[in-house]
Amino acid sequence: MTGSTVTTKQLVLRLYRDLRRYGSQLRYTDRDYYLERIRFEFEQKRDITDPSEIEYCYKRGRALLDRARVV
Repeated sequence: MTGSTVTTKQLVLRLYRDLRRYGSQLRYTDRDYYLERIRFEFEQKRDITDPSEIEYCYKRGRALLDRARVV
């Protein structure tokens, strides 16, 4: 996450959009639960200011996408 010209806020917003987009494509799981859970997690972590905690949460979300996608 560091060393990029893209701001942290933009990265997190892009992650949120990617997670939502992935959730809308789900077939064999409870899509509504997944989308609600993503929204809840992001709202719960909205006020985090510690850069290391932000990075941890970002990497956690990215890992979810990386594991879930079939290449």
